[in-house]
Order: sequence, then structure tokens, then C-alpha cells
Amino acid sequence: MTDEQLFHEAFSKDDFAYVDLLISRYEDGLFGFCLKLAKSYAEAEELYQQTWLKVIQKRQTCSKSFKNWLYTVCLNTYRDLYRRSKRERGLFDPLMSDEDKRYLVESATDHHSAESEALKHVESENLKRLVNALPDKHRLPIVLHYFEGLDYEETARIMRLPIGTVKSRINSAKEKLRREMGIDADV
Repeated sequence: MTDEQLFHEAFSKDDFAYVDLLISRYEDGLFGFCLKLAKSYAEAEELYQQTWLKVIQKRQTCSKSFKNWLYTVCLNTYRDLYRRSKRERGLFDPLMSDEDKRYLVESATDHHSAESEALKHVESENLKRLVNALPDKHRLPIVLHYFEGLDYEETARIMRLPIGTVKSRINSAKEKLRREMGIDADV
């Protein structure tokens, strides 16, 4: 059964078994996206819960692609929570995720030394930190395109922007990241 069919069955018959199945299909991917948007585990949990509540509340507005619609709802929910948080605290306070705090370098594998794994992790964390420091207009297209694996068209649809704007913002973000990381533009 496709996601769209499952969605229709879940909400046309108010059958929560179908709702649970739909949630379980997207649980890992959506929560991972929430972690990338919210920048902290606690905020990601809230965003995840709020997203599913809005999906249920706004189920009549679902378009053809359930995945695109779900990610759009999540992104809009993030923006709403961000604006509310900004009003309440005066500024957005990005926190390191619990996953990052708990990260320990595992023992060497057959193909990689512990040192090379640790170096990869440090580089990855540095990139995540730099991406998180980007303004949302550059960070969100990067997260959707590279971290969530969406193509330009899907990213544009979710962000409700022209595809050219998405490409331009991704290109600008990549240039900023290259400069921050000290990478030559020809690489």
C-alpha cells in the first residue's frame, strides 16, 4: 500500500492502526529531520510531536505526495516554533544535541582505525556546526537537499520557493561553508 493510500485509509475510516503504521514508516526519517532543524534533542522531540499533531489536524490539505506534504508541515511547524521561541526568549539559543554530547569513539573496525574514525567525526561535527550557524534561508535548503536527500524540485516545493532560488541559496551556502572550512572553491 502506498503512503498516500495508507494516509487515505487512516483518516477516511479513523482507523488508528493505519495511523500507527504511517507514523512508524516515517518515524526515523522525520525525527532525524527534526533533529537537524531543531538543533537539540528536546526541541526535536517537541517538533516531532507537533508535526504529527498538525498532520492529523490538517489532514484535508494533503497533496499528492505524502512525504513532501509531511516535510512541509514539519518545516512550517519548525518555523512557527522558532518564531514563538524567539519572541519568548528574545533570541534563538541553539544547543548541542544529546547525541553529540554522548558520542564516544568506538574501537577500530577492520577497515578504519579509531583515529581515522575520530577524525571523520570531528570533521562531520565541524560541518554540522557550520551548517547550523547558517541563516535559515541557507541552512534549510542544505538540510533538505543534502541531509534528507531531496532533489531540488522537492526542496523547492517544500520551501514554497522557485527552484532557481533554492539552487542559488544552496550554492551560496556551499560557498560560505567552503570559506569557513578553508576549502579552495576549485575542489
